[in-house]
Amino acid sequence: MSDLAKEIMELGEKRGLEKGREEGREEGRKEGAEQSKREIALVILAQGGATPEQIAQWTGLPLETVISLKK
Repeated sequence: MSDLAKEIMELGEKRGLEKGREEGREEGRKEGAEQSKREIALVILAQGGATPEQIAQWTGLPLETVISLKK
């Protein structure tokens, strides 16, 4: 394999790794935000006085998720 071909392969590999890392970070941010919403919903549920519909509206969670957290 020529030096140029090796360089091209290494560059492609590096770009692929960078893209994979960025996608992983983005997925992690999304999962973290979702977990935070669930934790907030759990605190509100523990406090009482709010309906699942209100909690869903306030947190942006689907109503079904809030209901499942209530159980």
